[in-house]
Amino acid sequence: MSADNWAICPKCKKMVETSKQKQIDKVMASYGKVPAEDYEAALIASKEPIDLRETLREDYEFCMETDGRFSASYSAHCDRCGFKHSFEHVEQVKI
Repeated sequence: MSADNWAICPKCKKMVETSKQKQIDKVMASYGKVPAEDYEAALIASKEPIDLRETLREDYEFCMETDGRFSASYSAHCDRCGFKHSFEHVEQVKI
């Protein structure tokens, strides 16, 4: 069965952004303490764009039964970091 959608995982995104900020902080803290060439190289490396891949698998279904029962289900999981989320809703609509 294939996924309904692939998206960027919010947990992976947060971890990458945190790591990137630590890299930037380390470069800034090294100013004047390392040779200028090393600082420039580290500064350039810290400005590289973040590479985020669509690792979040999303599966969902919406259904209206003939008796007026509506249901919606959603699940998402990331094999890279283990993030998971699911949602279920069922209601009887007025007919």
